[in-house]
Amino acid sequence: MQVLPIFLVILAIVVLGYIFTSKHRFYFLKAIILFLVLLLLSTVNFSIFFGIAALFIDRVHDMKLGNLFLLLAALVILSGLLLYEGLKRLNKHYHISEITLTLIEYCIQWSLIYVTVYQSIFNNIAKIHTITKMIKTVRILNPDLLVVIILPSFISIWIAVVLLKKYQHDL
Repeated sequence: MQVLPIFLVILAIVVLGYIFTSKHRFYFLKAIILFLVLLLLSTVNFSIFFGIAALFIDRVHDMKLGNLFLLLAALVILSGLLLYEGLKRLNKHYHISEITLTLIEYCIQWSLIYVTVYQSIFNNIAKIHTITKMIKTVRILNPDLLVVIILPSFISIWIAVVLLKKYQHDL
């Protein structure tokens, strides 16, 4: 038996409780759905862009990839502009509130922090025993340990602040 399903059930019950007792219960749901749609569309954009880049490299003699950092930056901006145009059109037919957009920004930021933590854990999976030992010996200044412990705490604090702002009707 695993611990994960137990915590997922607890999380689902708590989240459903918040959703059904909230005055503006659908803001979070709208934000999550729109976030996931934008994530899917952005992923499709990048797949197409990298496919086009691969075609250029494959078809054009002496064509090289070039600076990957700048290429990725250009593709990020291009994808953002395409998504922006789509959001403007969607907003004409279905108004997207500022609260929904703010919640999408939070989802993005929380996801970035979580992915950073996950990456740190995954990259240091062999060191987990060492990290556990560090916790036991109170050697917590190791950067890997700080990332694993502090960043999830930031997410938790952020969630608490957002929910309080929502409760106070400031969000």
